Amino acid sequence: MAEITAGAVNEFRKRTGLGLMECKALLKEADGDLKKAEILAKERGLKNADKRAGRAAKAGRVEVALAPDFRSGGFIDLNCETDFVARNEDFRGVAKALANLALTHDGDLKGVTFSDIGTVADALVALNARTGENVVLARSAHLALSGPGRVDSYIHHDGKQGAVIAVSSSTEAAAESDALKQLVKDLTMHIVAAVPAPVCVRRDEVPASLVEEQKKIFLAQAADKPEQIREKIATGKLNSWYGEVTLLDQPFVKDPAKTIRDIVAEASKTAGGTFIVEKFARYVVGENVESTGSEDA
Repeated sequence: MAEITAGAVNEFRKRTGLGLMECKALLKEADGDLKKAEILAKERGLKNADKRAGRAAKAGRVEVALAPDFRSGGFIDLNCETDFVARNEDFRGVAKALANLALTHDGDLKGVTFSDIGTVADALVALNARTGENVVLARSAHLALSGPGRVDSYIHHDGKQGAVIAVSSSTEAAAESDALKQLVKDLTMHIVAAVPAPVCVRRDEVPASLVEEQKKIFLAQAADKPEQIREKIATGKLNSWYGEVTLLDQPFVKDPAKTIRDIVAEASKTAGGTFIVEKFARYVVGENVESTGSEDA
């Protein structure tokens, strides 16, 4: 059997991030062959990841990456089982790296190359092995502007909730204004703090499935009313509900006498341009977790 040197063990640790004793054991099993040991580590990690896949990943953190010009942003929700792991530097480092990938990739990240580890899916398996917990990339978002404007974010101090927003501008000068910088900060903080949480920017963007679900609830609430007025009651409640969950119609949390539409208009006037809220994403760790774990969004 080949001698397992300290240098070989340290090299293997750098490549895999596994513990000292686990690296030594795998190298022994591979008779000192680093490549073979890496394959064994991946196989072992996959096997153990499958065992952990059914455990709910209700902890974790959200992470954001913003382009230097503030024209694009990447946003991720990385879940694990405990806050202890969520605070781990290794876990946080992977979260930051994933946010940077979301900054340049729109869509599912799992097949995207992740440094020299392989794909994002491979990196998650490796992190699963290192932490001993079910680690899941629950969601990711890529927000980008094709013209003037600003993409910015707010992450709560506990790292468990946050928001990213993209606001376009009619001019480059307005895009660089303090009015827009303050506006996007106010909007992202509002999105995180608002109750109920906004689900979209405008009424016509509310998902049809969500509208249908809400209408059924309102019809059920009106079940004791005469049949001929139930639809009217449900429609009236639905119109009120639209105002509660669409961002532009919500009362601003810092000044409920104004709507978000009002503060966007005021900022536009101050900057001498026109600002349009294009898109936002809001993540709260664990909000989409079922007993079997999180799903990709």
